[in-house]
Amino acid sequence: MILLYLQTRALQTDSREVELGRSMHDWLDRMGLSVGGQTYRDIREQASRIAACNLTFAWEDANSLGFEKDSIVKGGIHFSSEHNSPQGTLWEDRVLLSEAFFRELKAHPVPIWEPALRHIQNNSTSIDIYIWLAYRLHSLNKSTTITWPAVFEQFGAGYARLRDFRKRFIEALQLALAVYPDARVDVEEHGLLLHPSPPPIPERNMAQLMR
Repeated sequence: MILLYLQTRALQTDSREVELGRSMHDWLDRMGLSVGGQTYRDIREQASRIAACNLTFAWEDANSLGFEKDSIVKGGIHFSSEHNSPQGTLWEDRVLLSEAFFRELKAHPVPIWEPALRHIQNNSTSIDIYIWLAYRLHSLNKSTTITWPAVFEQFGAGYARLRDFRKRFIEALQLALAVYPDARVDVEEHGLLLHPSPPPIPERNMAQLMR
């Protein structure tokens, strides 16, 4: 949820520099996530993991195969020592996204709907599936089958067997589809059949969210 906030604000402001502090506190509160008390340590740990994470961006064309390695943020995500402050100053000032991450974010934005996230914020797999469907479905030109081995390769970290993963994935998929009712996805024996679908956010609301 922290990473989703950083991406959302960066796109809204068209800037690598994202304000934190009260703004991020309010957003997490809208998502139903407390940022004080017992959750403070967990939030701080996850923010540190984001700050330490490195990504590899790869591309291929007719003549070459290339890649670029970079972090998500530059300089870390810093915390206020007074996390019980009534002003909600959990984070200090702002964070700077890396150039590569910001460039790819602008090139491939994914429309997400805050009420949907609020309902599935306790299920990280469902969030991953929701974002994946939000990215794939509205850009499809025709119905496309994703085989179970391909789904397993993308989402199956932590599972030794495909059959165990498949059962849990279908459960998480049903939750994601419940908050993305326009998504057209069929669960079949050989995989998932994805159909062209409207984005999770109505077109008329996209401009407002990007302001």
